[in-house]
Amino acid sequence: MAVNFDFTLAPKDAIDYLDGKGYQLSYNYDELAGEIHHQVFTVAKVTRLDLLQDIHSSLVAAQKSGVRFEDWLENIKPNLQKKGWWGEKEIIDKRTGEVRTVRIGSRRLKHIFRTNMRVAHSVQRYKKMRALTKAVYWRYISALKPTTRDDHSRLHGTTLHRDDPFWHTNYPPNDHGCLCKVRAYTEKELAARKITVDPQAPKDIAHPDWAYDVGAGSRVSALNKMELGKGLKTIKRNKALDKLTSEALTARFYQKAGGNDQGFLIDKVGDPIWLGQDVVRHVSSKRQRVYLDELASTIAEPDEIIVRAEPLANGDTQIVKTLLRYVADQQGKPQAVSAAFTYAKDKTLVIGLDVVSGYGAIEQQRTGKLIYQREAK
Repeated sequence: MAVNFDFTLAPKDAIDYLDGKGYQLSYNYDELAGEIHHQVFTVAKVTRLDLLQDIHSSLVAAQKSGVRFEDWLENIKPNLQKKGWWGEKEIIDKRTGEVRTVRIGSRRLKHIFRTNMRVAHSVQRYKKMRALTKAVYWRYISALKPTTRDDHSRLHGTTLHRDDPFWHTNYPPNDHGCLCKVRAYTEKELAARKITVDPQAPKDIAHPDWAYDVGAGSRVSALNKMELGKGLKTIKRNKALDKLTSEALTARFYQKAGGNDQGFLIDKVGDPIWLGQDVVRHVSSKRQRVYLDELASTIAEPDEIIVRAEPLANGDTQIVKTLLRYVADQQGKPQAVSAAFTYAKDKTLVIGLDVVSGYGAIEQQRTGKLIYQREAK
């Protein structure tokens, strides 16, 4: 019997794939090309991390519980409306100043929901098909609906060995809304059904935004928190900082953090940050001057970025983003330089700049979802 899989189920592999992604903000979908989509979660025109976190966590929850789109929409819509991401909106690209008017409603949300669920299931399906020892012939099955693209329909019935390079870029989905799938057959099953293997692969049909290896998604591991061992940089006191004025310290901090002279910057996941006067007062204190450069470097070049949802007294939650950089104290024991932010309606707010010591205190800073990790050199 041909091997098939139920798309309505949410196997562990599909859940782990979606849940294990990091985050990256993007203004346009094609800013992130190819297989990077296996590694990070993004939604075009979402320009704040707290909103991206809300959408991602709700999708993961819906996938785990088998919630359908209509129920997911009903649950997330009030939060999107509260944060101003609903209806006709002018969305600004903070990096370029570009402004576009977009319509955000149930149609757009349906596309986000179905795309993420479809790709997650496709990745787990590919993984299970590759694990079959005898069913090594794959047959392209088009949806053959009135709305099916002509080039997708023409591929219906195409049968090739699973090692054919064709599948590297044409394993579905091959475009937005693509409902095509692939079935696996053994050689005996092909003979019984009088199916012949195509002598050569057809022309590629995947849209450029989708022409990447679905199979790579099954080989991408979720981010794991760094092990804090030896080789950490030791912070040395820079006595020259003691002689700087508050204004000079502020300028130095903004520059080393990667911001402009107003304290605005874009961090490693594309999230806009404003370093306001609270930061200035904090880093100007005598205690923090020792760590000024490392605090700035934590924002510019963090080792890890973690987000978590914290409950508020009124029953709501706030998203906290913590950027972490790991160093050593004078005895060589690990420390975490931490910069924590939360979100007001129109900007980020600094809620903590600190240096913590001891594994217990460091792990408290690491509570939440790891969304970014610096590549090892």
